[in-house]
Amino acid sequence: MPVQNFAWLSPYIDWISSFGYAVFGMVVVLGMLIFIHELGHFLVAKKLGIGVTTFSLGFGKRIWGFRRGETEYCLSILPLGGYVKLMGEDPEASREDPDEPAEPEDPEKSFYLRPVHQRMAVIIAGPLFNILFALVLSWLLFMVGQPVPGTWVGKVVRDTPAQSAGLQADDHIVGVGGKSILQWSELVAIIRVNAGKRLLLRVERKGRTLVVPITPASKSPDGKELGFGRIGIQRSSRVHKIRYGPIDSIRQSARQNYNIIRLTVVTLYGMIKRPRSADIGGPIRIMGIAGEQAKRGLSFLVGLSILLSLNLAILNLLPIPILDGGHLVFLTIEGLRGKPLSLRFREMSAQVGMVMLIGVMLVVTYKDTMYYFLKWTR
Repeated sequence: MPVQNFAWLSPYIDWISSFGYAVFGMVVVLGMLIFIHELGHFLVAKKLGIGVTTFSLGFGKRIWGFRRGETEYCLSILPLGGYVKLMGEDPEASREDPDEPAEPEDPEKSFYLRPVHQRMAVIIAGPLFNILFALVLSWLLFMVGQPVPGTWVGKVVRDTPAQSAGLQADDHIVGVGGKSILQWSELVAIIRVNAGKRLLLRVERKGRTLVVPITPASKSPDGKELGFGRIGIQRSSRVHKIRYGPIDSIRQSARQNYNIIRLTVVTLYGMIKRPRSADIGGPIRIMGIAGEQAKRGLSFLVGLSILLSLNLAILNLLPIPILDGGHLVFLTIEGLRGKPLSLRFREMSAQVGMVMLIGVMLVVTYKDTMYYFLKWTR
């Protein structure tokens, strides 16, 4: 039978392939990041001599494991993340009469009986490990080669200085005047501050090097004053890899992670201030993005891991009772008043926090579903 007769299968094969990449990216990225988070809790608890009864990679039914000392290490059926169960984590929760004192199996290893600062150290270790993990990944990526948007022209917009100057798609702009450039951000920065000034672009086109004079405009196509220069080109999807030495990579990693954290905090503040206009994504959107990055290559998947690791750390530090940030608030109050908050108050707070998280998950799932539904039906 001719191969052409199976051409109708191509869209379905592409969809299955994309779905496979998405699932792979989701499991690898989120599973790894949540595992790193729980590993932070685990290692600090062990370092402080707090008992850990269970360390699980994954959730749900246990499919394999072994016991070493007091800790059971197991692999569970759902691979997205893991959990750590501490000895005496909250002995009040298992007592019928909360007014009676707790008697854990081993008071010396009980989390609940440890000083406030030690319990805070165990809790904050999860987000801290996510931040450290992002820093290490960034450092390695800058040494191996960080992919950044290159200066290739993807499209020339009509009736713009770029079209008038004769720029074409696939042109590679390698310099402006006497300055060489490699990154799209460098090109944009130069053009923005030179509105109305004649520039000489050094362009590589099909093996030839050309000098293209161009004057950035300060107005949009409809005549609106922008306040900055533009020439009317869109960047290509091609990337340039920048590499640094071990020491410079530390500085670049710190700068990159600081910028991501700052942007995430500003975005969260904007979402809280204007919740109706917030564009947020959940697991479905993350799965789609992870699949796209996995198809583009390992470095792009690592870049996504850096972003999500920092986001996971910041979100966990929000003062919501069921998250690490909520536990830190409770411990801070306990340290100030000299005794813990009542079990009833903590249980009610945890229920409120759970309802809040479920509500957010429902909203982002709806937004994700509509996003991909509209995308698929276009």
